[in-house]
Amino acid sequence: MRAAILAFSFLPFLYYGTRDNIFHFRGRKVSVTEHILHIAIGLVLAIMFTHALMAHHLIVLGALVLFVIVGGADEYIFHRDIPAEESDLHAKEHLALLIFIVVSLATDWLEKNNWSLTQTLERLRAASGGTL
Repeated sequence: MRAAILAFSFLPFLYYGTRDNIFHFRGRKVSVTEHILHIAIGLVLAIMFTHALMAHHLIVLGALVLFVIVGGADEYIFHRDIPAEESDLHAKEHLALLIFIVVSLATDWLEKNNWSLTQTLERLRAASGGTL
């Protein structure tokens, strides 16, 4: 169940990531250096995705930190004055990745509560001191 949910929630990111990659060959042609940086980003995201499937939280967190570093370098070095279409793709990719991370965390939480939303909400209420 977990793998299916996470794979499904990763599809939007794959879609926009693929479109962005295609854009780099048809729209704004990028340098070899930027292609290498994109390969590094892809490897980091592959590590993050596979370890999210296995609920290895520390590895996922480490991969996200690496993504922020490598992705930040890509954004600040190569993505100044990029076309609006590419900027739009990047925004959608980032949102899709955030959605995947939230779904991953929610899936972990539900899995630890035997997939019972009622039990999960009761634990949340109890943790808040009954204020929810």
